[in-house]
Amino acid sequence: MKRKILKISLSFALAGCAFLTGCSDWTEVASIGFNDVDLNASNKTDEYYAALREWKNTPGLPQTFVWFDNWSGVSPTGENSLRGLPDSVTIASNWGGHPKFDLSPERKADMKYVQEVKGTKVVVTLFSARIGDDVPHQDVFDVPANSYDLNLIRPAIRAYAEAIYDQVVASGYDGFDWDYEPMGGGDATAYLWRNTVQRTLFVEELSYWFGKGATDPTRDRGDRKPAKPGLLFLIDGEIGIGGRMGKDWLSYYVDYFVLQAYGSTLPSGLNFRVSGVITDMSNWITAGIITKEEVVSRIILTENFESYAGTGGGILIQSKFIYNPTSGADEGVNQQIGGFGIYRVGFDYNQGKGDYNGSPEYYYLRQGITNIYQIYNERKNAVVSE
Repeated sequence: MKRKILKISLSFALAGCAFLTGCSDWTEVASIGFNDVDLNASNKTDEYYAALREWKNTPGLPQTFVWFDNWSGVSPTGENSLRGLPDSVTIASNWGGHPKFDLSPERKADMKYVQEVKGTKVVVTLFSARIGDDVPHQDVFDVPANSYDLNLIRPAIRAYAEAIYDQVVASGYDGFDWDYEPMGGGDATAYLWRNTVQRTLFVEELSYWFGKGATDPTRDRGDRKPAKPGLLFLIDGEIGIGGRMGKDWLSYYVDYFVLQAYGSTLPSGLNFRVSGVITDMSNWITAGIITKEEVVSRIILTENFESYAGTGGGILIQSKFIYNPTSGADEGVNQQIGGFGIYRVGFDYNQGKGDYNGSPEYYYLRQGITNIYQIYNERKNAVVSE
């Protein structure tokens, strides 16, 4: 029997979930597994799923994020199907060697199910290291890699950003995750990462299609067509470290900064990673466009289960992280992280470590889920009681 760790607020109960009962299925453990499970069937009610979808739309809710790479949509196990992930996963990204846009009927059906039934957002991760990567070729893309001439590169980058948007919408995704690794990526030809003018312009052009900037009513879109509302804009990789994020990027339009905090377990290391993002965002903070707390609430800490699945790495520490430095420029900030996640989450499936709250599946992921939403509810209830 599942322990009821988290208190679920009355608003969630009104969404169709019995107070302090089945809601814990998504804040703790719920997942589909075993080979005899029919993915088209469920023992959960329509009211449960309606409440789950509404809960995922809670303003300020921390995110549970996974890079999902072993995706077939055919096998009824959580290792191969989005439907098999814990219900409380809020964002899953298509990462890996399989097609990103030419999705099989099985993958499309699997994605549609978690989007419409579970309210899970499914995004696609691309390196986008060169203009035109992963989209059909256009002649306008053919510009010199080392060009800083805005008159020459803007049409190419504008067309490329729109082409990514078109492919995302046509494939049915909920957004785009740019994997930005100019120093650690090891690709000398990755000029869209390394050319400072081009990468700054790329973020600007992406923001016309993804994130809050895509539907900003005060923004002049020029002759760009209208964008689909609500598509997520994520950037992962060297944010706050390495090649860093330019201070002149329109980064306040980015929904989430996904930090590859691989192996990080010490508070000092996590503080360093978060403070680096705040530094990258300092121009916009100074301008009053965003606060330090809002920056922290957009940061997702992730662990690498390609390397750390056996021990969990830092996942149980990262999922509990609150940025609360006791000295320095950010002293006084007390903000829970915006989410946690796992790179190559399939490595956490059926590890054979025994049960966590009654199930052997996603042993560390589900513990992290309990951590982050327990802290979220405790802090929320403490504010309400003041």
